Amino acid sequence: MKVVIASLNPAIERLLVVDENRPGAVHRLMRSETLAGGKGVNVARVLAQLQTPAFAPVDDGEHVEVSAVLVGPLGGPTGDLQAELLAAEGLVSRTTSVDGWTRVNEILVDESRPDGATVYNAQGPTISSHETSELHDLAMSSLDGAAMLVCTGSLPPGIPADFYATWIDAARARGIRTLLDAHGAALRHGAAAAPDIIKVNRDEIADLAAGEGVDQAELIRGWRARGTEAVIITDGSKPVRAEIASTSWAIDAPTVATRSAVGSGDAFTAGLVWSIVARSTASWPTHLALGVACGASNAASTLARLSDEIPPRSLLDQVRLRDVGPSEPRNGSAR
Repeated sequence: MKVVIASLNPAIERLLVVDENRPGAVHRLMRSETLAGGKGVNVARVLAQLQTPAFAPVDDGEHVEVSAVLVGPLGGPTGDLQAELLAAEGLVSRTTSVDGWTRVNEILVDESRPDGATVYNAQGPTISSHETSELHDLAMSSLDGAAMLVCTGSLPPGIPADFYATWIDAARARGIRTLLDAHGAALRHGAAAAPDIIKVNRDEIADLAAGEGVDQAELIRGWRARGTEAVIITDGSKPVRAEIASTSWAIDAPTVATRSAVGSGDAFTAGLVWSIVARSTASWPTHLALGVACGASNAASTLARLSDEIPPRSLLDQVRLRDVGPSEPRNGSAR
């Protein structure tokens, strides 16, 4: 089953690991890595890992193969490098060429405080109206035969704020399930298109609610009234909140020794999506549990990927789901 993943602002990510970060001092790196990055890439990487024997969840005999396809722009020498890095990992991408250079992000991991990685995200290249049109056409053709669309990550300059909304509308017309994980204007417009799942973190929903002048509960009620089936809010190592059907869930994550929390939200998304697509008859608690286990496994790895030493299946029995009361009913049409 194909999962199409928006990768509209991909990045070369430079991981720098030091024993202790001392501002103003010269550091000798304990480790450095250069890898393909961006939220969409992080999701695709974990989806690919979950297809391998080393990381496959417990086999219940029901799941099917899940393949990810990244869709987005690449430009300049950094775009060429991004393409090479994706190919080296076996990650499939469909791209358009743009004039601006693909951005480079820096991640500084302080081993004395691994839960507080410092991330420097570049803005990304400005995308012209012609390039935006080419991206739209590429996205529409990529949806053919897809089981799910994942719209995740920031939009580079020049891409209109309702770009994800147009993808979600097109996917719905084809009977394709959708997940939105964005922030700011992209979240506001994308949520108005009523994706099946809205997955955000604590800060993203708090910022949007403040900007709209409403509380978070009212924001969630509005989303669900439009037809969104599930609203999921991650909060680092704190319990995940999930408003699904008539139930509000709180999901407690396993305790792991954190090496870097960067990418854990994306790993959660990948685990959730893999379970929904590969185990279509499974319940929401099953989908949520794998998402939480993947997020925790990622936190146990320095890179944005599942930990080799602590794969998700080793954590599943430590995930705790609690029914914390009735949720607001969904008024939109079921999909």
